Amino acid sequence: PTQGRQEQKHHMQSSSLKLFPSSEQKAMLLKRQAFSIFSGELDQYHLYLPLIQERLTENLRVGQTSVVAAQMFLFFRVLLLRISPQHLTSLWPIMVTELIQAFVQLAEDLTEEDDSSKVSSKSSKQKGPVVNGNGPLSTDIQQGSLDLYLSACKFLDTALSFPPDKMPLFQIYRWAFIPEVEVELCHTPTDIVENHEQFKPHVVRILELLQQRYGLSSTTGAITLQKWDFPLLNLRFISSITQLMPFFRILSSAFKTGSSSHSSTQGAMSPLVEYPAQDVTRVLKELEENVEYDFLDNLES
Repeated sequence: PTQGRQEQKHHMQSSSLKLFPSSEQKAMLLKRQAFSIFSGELDQYHLYLPLIQERLTENLRVGQTSVVAAQMFLFFRVLLLRISPQHLTSLWPIMVTELIQAFVQLAEDLTEEDDSSKVSSKSSKQKGPVVNGNGPLSTDIQQGSLDLYLSACKFLDTALSFPPDKMPLFQIYRWAFIPEVEVELCHTPTDIVENHEQFKPHVVRILELLQQRYGLSSTTGAITLQKWDFPLLNLRFISSITQLMPFFRILSSAFKTGSSSHSSTQGAMSPLVEYPAQDVTRVLKELEENVEYDFLDNLES
């Protein structure tokens, strides 16, 4: 273990992200560092968290592509599994900020107008045509961005899978992503409603945009009243953003107080989710396996 820690320290100190010009090399370095930590024991590398944070911050400062951001969320999942919560205090603002940025970018992709002038003005956002039985309809999200959004959702899924007492700091930020009350049951003064736009958690906003953009009904995705368990996501790959709709629909109603007797805001019955999970051992085992599979997928790709 001592030799491993020394190798990891040397690797991180000598492998600054800014030394690598290409996004593929930056992504590879993040993956290698994440795999080193994942292969270690719990808290084996917690003394190097300041160095890890420095590298992550450095990477964010110079900007990043979708492939790098996707690897960063895998890195975050490894940190949740291999570093005790009390050591992650300074990293949570970074992780939450990146998750918000990913969902904001997804919302922008879903609201982007389908006209050539806007597409050409956003040269950094690569698009491809959506084709159905009637031919091309609009521009869709390219594979690199899809990989990023899937990776971001897996990080959110991982954070939600831990019992609240095992992930206490995340509970402070959870409301920004997941609705926790039924808006219809809240009586807000009229003057407040008129002067302020109602805040929508990111998963609710994205679900609405998915339905608006693709014309999908609230029942699309085969969500029924069956019981769902965390972790919710075991997808290895997506070819369309609509494959994440079941995930967003479940989270849009699963945590609401009083949702068991009400329909969700999208008109479908609220799915039943066990939270917090009773079988913590099963949850942690599945989270570990999901990360292992993602490392294997990355090695094969």
